[in-house]
Order: sequence, then structure tokens, then C-alpha cells
Amino acid sequence: MVTSTNSHKIGEGLPEWLNNVTLEKAIAQQVGDFKRISNVTTENAAKPGENFTSLIMHVTAEAEMPDGTTKTATFILKAHHVNAFMANILERLRLFAREEEIYQKILPKFEHLYSEVGKTVQFAPKAFVFDRDMGVDYVLLENLKMKQYKHAHRLDGLDMDHMKEVLKKIAEFHAASACYVEHYGMFGEDFTVGLFNEKNKTLLKEFNASGAFLSQLKKWKNGQQYYDKLADSDEFLVDRLLEDQRVNSRQFNVLNHSDLWTNNIMFQYDAFGKIKNTLLVDFQMSKYGSPAYDLYYLILSSAKKDIKLAKFDYMIRFYYDNLIENLKLLQYHRPLPKLHSIHATLFRNGLAAYMVVSKVLPLAMLDKTDDVKLENYTADESKLKSDMFGNQKYCAAMTELLPWLDNRGLLDWK
Repeated sequence: MVTSTNSHKIGEGLPEWLNNVTLEKAIAQQVGDFKRISNVTTENAAKPGENFTSLIMHVTAEAEMPDGTTKTATFILKAHHVNAFMANILERLRLFAREEEIYQKILPKFEHLYSEVGKTVQFAPKAFVFDRDMGVDYVLLENLKMKQYKHAHRLDGLDMDHMKEVLKKIAEFHAASACYVEHYGMFGEDFTVGLFNEKNKTLLKEFNASGAFLSQLKKWKNGQQYYDKLADSDEFLVDRLLEDQRVNSRQFNVLNHSDLWTNNIMFQYDAFGKIKNTLLVDFQMSKYGSPAYDLYYLILSSAKKDIKLAKFDYMIRFYYDNLIENLKLLQYHRPLPKLHSIHATLFRNGLAAYMVVSKVLPLAMLDKTDDVKLENYTADESKLKSDMFGNQKYCAAMTELLPWLDNRGLLDWK
């Protein structure tokens, strides 16, 4: 195999270290043995209005094969953003270190646990590495769009068919994580503690400030009663978050994806539009703890409006049945969790539900505009928050969600 590269074209505004990247091994894994690489192009993958905490790039390589034909290898490359402010936050929170370990070490072991019992499971796109250490944090993945994977429509929400596929996948993921602990020992501190520690307290308070949400809440129909309950929440919210995120060894725990919403789920369809496979992406926030975190995150952020609350308990049952099936298949040795214990952990983690509807849902429901860009988190944060919490569709959704949360006691977390 000849590995010379005639040219590597780097898109405008991308980091200079990309000029020194070589991808011979990764390209060979995609296309097989080749004669030479004729061209490599790296471009920014973000479209106007998309909001990424990382720099996302498309990498395309043309490889000349031994028979004279040409094959194309394509990758998605994630790296620290050129925005110094965001790069510093990513480094401080160890988001790339966490995600790299997930893709390179943990997910292969999850999938191996299933292969040993005769079940083929894939959780995420295949991960690759550069030929040599570049001294930078990155994640290099196959481009799922080349296999016709795509996102569901974010603003519409996921219908029941899509929700069931994601719930099946996350049940497989959770079951594998529980059995992983039995086989390989506890996850490291990046996952058992993660970003929820005292040294990040100031940053967490900045990220989770509720002022913009609460000021809009007062204006909503029947919002005053909820405002009165939540008005002083910033005084203790982060302390309670840190308390809730401590792993409780007396309960059933799993590795949560922890950012489980429409934009981080990709679907592959057959010719008739039926879902063939579902894969997860973006594991930077993964955290070990109660499965309530993923369940609230997924259902409250991404389920279609007409099923989000009406079918909530049905979806929990569907998840639970699949969880138990996979725990049994993987020969989990500890007592199997009961359905009532899943409901109990949902009740105990009411703050997680509130965080989803007040922090994640307004972003999930926000129309893409040129104003909603990464730079505007720092350049015009007030404009972004005004658009998020002033969105009429979001306001309408919250007039149903807040009573539901309150009636379940999920706002009583002071």
C-alpha cells in the first residue's frame, strides 16, 4: 500500500494542525488496501443556524485502488472549537476525554457483551484514529449519512414508532452498562462524577441560571403559581444537582447517554420508510447513575406532543420490558430492577425533569435562524434566551408540562 497524499485542502477558519493529519489507516479500514491517496478535503460541517459546542468537520478522501478505480472514504471529525471560550470550557469539563473513551473503549466492550450471547448490536458510528498522536483532543467517526442515516425532524418530535426504537436502543445500552460493571469493574471518575463536582460549581451556576426562564414564566397563563414555587430556585439548584448526581449504590444504576434528544439520534430507513436501525451520537455528557436521567431527557425533550405526556407511563413500561429482556440475555447477576423501582427513581429525580423542560426543551423547540449561532452564546446571550423562552410553541407546551410535573410532585425538590 502506497500512502502518499498529493493534497490536503483545509477549509477556511479551521485549525492549522489539520495540515499535519494523516489518515492512511482509517481510510484503509473504510475502503480496503489502496494504491495511493489522491486528495483529502476537510470542511466545516456546520450550517448557518446550527449550534454546536464542538467544531464539526467533514473529511473526504479519494483513494486510488490497485485496479485503477477510485473509492471515497468519508469521516466526521469533532475537535475543540476555534472559539477560545468554548475550547476552554470543553477542556475544563473533559468532554472530549469522556467521549473518546466511550467510542474507543467502552462501546466496543458493550457490543462484545452482546456478541458473546449471539446478539449483534451497534450503538454508534464506527470510530477511527489518526495515524499519529497530534497532541489535540478529537473524535473521528464514520459519516453515517453515507449509509443513509438521518435525523428525524426536530420540531415535529418523535412519533411512537421512533420512540420505541430509541427506547429499545437505550434499554440495550443501559443493560450493557450494568453488566459492564460486573465484567470490567466500575466506570472511571469521568463517568461517576463527571462535570458535577465542586470545582465546576461556578460554571454550573452560570450555565443553569434560571432568570430568563422565570421572567417568562410569570407572563404565562397560570404561570404565577409555578413562579412562586420556583422563584428562588437558583439559590439551591446547583447544590441539589450536585447532590442528585452522586451515585447511589443502593439503587439500579446505568451509564446514561445524558444528552439524549433528537439531534443526537440517527435513523436508517428501508425503501418503505420503515426504521431499519437506530444509532446514537455525541457521548460527551455521559454519566453513570439513575436511568431516570435518560428517560426524562428523551421523552420530555423529543417525544411528539400528542404522546409526550399521554403515553409517558406506557413508554416507561416499554423501556422497562426491553431492559429486563436484555439484562436476562446478558446474564446480569444482581437482582433485576422492578418496574416500581424505575418509577420510584423517576419520582426521586424530579429535578432532572425540570432541568429538561426548562433548559433543553426550549432549545429543541427553537426554529433555526441566523441568530442562533454558537458565537451568540457569548455575543448576545440575552437575545438567544429571549428567543428560547419567548417562543409561543414552547410557552404552549409548558402550559401542559408544568401542571403534569407539579401533579406528580416533580417540582418539589427544594
